[in-house]
This record gives sequence, C-alpha cells and structure tokens, in this order.
Amino acid sequence: MQNQHTENALTQSPQIWAVGGGKGGIGKSVLSILISMALAEKGQDTVVIDGDLGGANLHTFMGIRTPSRTLNDFISRQCATLDEVCMGTEQKGLRIICGASEVLTLANLQYTQKVKILQAISRIEADHVILDLGAGTGFNTLDFFLSADRQIVVMTPQPVAIQNAYAFVRNAVYRTLSRLTSRRPSLGRLVKTAMDPKNDMRVRTVSTLLDRVAENGDPADATEMAIHLKRIRPTLITNMAREPRDKNAGRIIQMVSQKHLMIQAEIGGGVYYDPQINAMVSAMEPLTRVERDSNALQSALTIVSHLENTGKG
Repeated sequence: MQNQHTENALTQSPQIWAVGGGKGGIGKSVLSILISMALAEKGQDTVVIDGDLGGANLHTFMGIRTPSRTLNDFISRQCATLDEVCMGTEQKGLRIICGASEVLTLANLQYTQKVKILQAISRIEADHVILDLGAGTGFNTLDFFLSADRQIVVMTPQPVAIQNAYAFVRNAVYRTLSRLTSRRPSLGRLVKTAMDPKNDMRVRTVSTLLDRVAENGDPADATEMAIHLKRIRPTLITNMAREPRDKNAGRIIQMVSQKHLMIQAEIGGGVYYDPQINAMVSAMEPLTRVERDSNALQSALTIVSHLENTGKG
C-alpha cells in the first residue's frame, strides 16, 4: 500500500465526491478515475472506490485483473478498516478500493451494512475519496450519492442521456423527501403520490408538494424539507464532449431542477472525447498511463480546479 497520507488526512475526514449517473455507457467510471488522477496530480492523497455494488469493474480500468482485496473483505470483517482494503496504483498518491460483483450480499446491502460502509469511508486516511457509483437509481446508490460532500452527475451530450441524468437528480430529491417522511404515513403518501409526474393531485413541482405538506401537516414539516433540499447541489459534468457547446449540455437540467425540484445544480464543465482513452480501455491498459497532455486528463484537471475553488454550498 502506498503511504502518501498527509497530516491533514490524519486529523480530519476526507472530502467525499460521489459520481453518479442515470444510465450505463456514459463513461462514469473512466471519469471517476480521471478525476482521481487529477487530484493526485495536484498532490492530494486520493482513494477511488468502486461503488457499483452489483457490477464492479473499476479495477479493470486500472489494469488489475483479479483484485487481492475487495470491499467484501471489509463487509465480511476480514479487514477492520477500508484503508486495509486499499490497493496501490501506478499513480503516485492514488489508491483504489475494488468491488466484488460476484458477491450477492454486496449488491443487496442491508441498512446496517450501508451505514457501516459510509462511516468507514469517512475514516479513510486520505484527502479525497472518489466514490464511483453504479448506474441507475437504486436506494443504495442514491443514499451513497446524497451522503457525499460533492454530488457529481455525469451525462453525455445525447438527449436521452440528458433525460436520464435529470431523472437521476429527480429521484435523488424524492429519495430525500421519502426518507424525511418515512415515519409520517400521511406525508409519506403525499410524497409517494407526487413522485408520479402524472399524479391525480396535479402536483407537478416540489414547491407545490411542500404547499400540500404544509396544508396536510405542519408548516414546520415543509420548512424542514426545504432545508434538506438545499443540501442537494449536484454538479453536472458532460462526458465525451466533441465540441465546446457540449460542455453546457446540463443547462436544461440546471433550469428544470430549479423550477421543478427547488434545488440549485451547477455546471461543472466537461471532458472531451479522447480516442486514446477508448483504445486503452479496449486493450485493458491502466488509465494511469494516459499521456499527461491528453485532452481527457487536462479536462479532468480543469474540472477538479473548478470543484476545489467553488467548494460545497
């Protein structure tokens, strides 16, 4: 294991950046690695975690065919901490925690196991932890996403991918509201009904939903929900951009999220399509060997600088 831990990492929790998306095939795992590499290039001790609990393959992008340690070693108590599960990479300052897709229990985490992993992630000795989530909007995926300091949503410039990215953000919002009302049956039913865009209550926006919550419960309930919604600030990143305007593909999500979901999303930029990356993935060559002046890595460095400068709202 590499021992690049900084004094800062030993005294406080790492910054956790979760990378999610509405569908597979958008290059989310590759982007997670590029962001991790960019952070390491900037001198930040970084750990990237394969959070695709049902289809772990992040290690293959690092040239690791059969991991000697995986997240399951921590879940099964063979390793006491996630630091023990970490494996070194060819990139100085970058370690990886591999997943184990063949382990059924990882794909169907119990609540206590999920809490255990979240707590352990916050204790990893590093400056940054990048959590590469599985595609889709399962509860575990959304909960890991919502727990992060930075919530990154990946899309490609294609209309379908943009729609799927918005669906991911919308589901994250309603997952938050559902958890808040889980012990309030009447309010929980309101939220569940509102999740259907064509609901009979004619609730089309979260703002209208909160009005109904205030009417049917207590105005304080609506206020509390609004406060929690402010903590959802997804950063929208376009992957495999081919021209400058593609980097702003998330603008429509930004506008619709503010109008319909009561949340502030931000544009985090984009990563240009890079044929070198595709060739390396096809050849199962470690992405850590990508040329330092490649379009993809330079784009990732720009994104990381933006995220570090803006901080979390």
